[in-house]
Amino acid sequence: MIKGSYFNGETSEKKDVSLHYNNEGLVSFEEINMEDVHFNELNISARIGNTPRYINFPDGSQFETEDNDAVDRMVQNFSDSFFKGLVHKLENTKAFVLVTVIAVIIFGWMFVQYGIPYFSKEIANILPEEASQYMGQGVLEAMDKSWFEKSQLSENKQNELRQLFSRLLENIEDSDHYKLEFRLGGKIQANAFALPNGTIVFTDELINLAENNLEIASIMLHEIGHLKHHHSLRSTIQQFSLAMFVMVITGDVSASSSIITAIPIMLVESGFSQDMETEADTFSLNYMANNNINPNYFAVIMEKLEASYLPEYSECKEKAKGAEASLKCIKDAVLVNKNKSSSDIMNYFSTHPSSVERIARFKNP
Repeated sequence: MIKGSYFNGETSEKKDVSLHYNNEGLVSFEEINMEDVHFNELNISARIGNTPRYINFPDGSQFETEDNDAVDRMVQNFSDSFFKGLVHKLENTKAFVLVTVIAVIIFGWMFVQYGIPYFSKEIANILPEEASQYMGQGVLEAMDKSWFEKSQLSENKQNELRQLFSRLLENIEDSDHYKLEFRLGGKIQANAFALPNGTIVFTDELINLAENNLEIASIMLHEIGHLKHHHSLRSTIQQFSLAMFVMVITGDVSASSSIITAIPIMLVESGFSQDMETEADTFSLNYMANNNINPNYFAVIMEKLEASYLPEYSECKEKAKGAEASLKCIKDAVLVNKNKSSSDIMNYFSTHPSSVERIARFKNP
């Protein structure tokens, strides 16, 4: 006999009852007129410490009891297979529970670290190009409302750079829908990024760092590399998959929705993995090698881009008057940056591959 409470599954009414079972495994209640149910038809919750146990019946009714030992004895008596008995014993073994928890944590980490990136890459490569374009719709408009302002570059400068961009695309297949946009970065500062729909955005601050348009061209090629490898789409799929994984594991819908709403921010703020950055660098480097463009241009602009986040550059830039003075500021900042340890700089490159390694790769292709 096991004492507990009975719920009929139709109302919230609770009734104190005593559960009985015979040697044949038939279960019944003294206080309730219902047909006997065989043990094998029951769904019995696992034992977790001294918390109440629940026995669910086929008709939707439920029996709740705090007499865990009595439930354990019933399970041991009527587990009709080696497997059921083994599972019950394991569920009540602390060592097994601990090992299971550790295994789940390790599996979760490996799935997030390796599984999600792998499957996102495969999915992104399978999806048609229209999928990327659809996902990128409205993203730049949303960014304009939150971060950017209209570019202050002259029309002549913008047209000059768009013509340069078009010449680069002449040697790149399936790039007809790629386009170039300019924005005043503000808090984003000197930056460039590619959106899933083929739009590449440059901030004025980055353009103003360059002395030579080929420095800008090298960054254009890097961003085109992101597009050719579907990095924006892959990152979006990864973030969405991570959100779904968090929701499944924790049941917390708010946490997963927060990750999804952060995707536009991820696309701007160093959202690509080290592998993705390396792939984009490789695309740029190969294009330069095949089209007689000195890869050192990329190294130069990367040094300037990193140095532009130093306070020394910001202070100099505020006092500078004219383009030549501004260029001198960034040149001086590059020299200062070379004398600083990488740990002194917390900026855009914090989650990217080592900028020193990337620069060296283009200086010594």
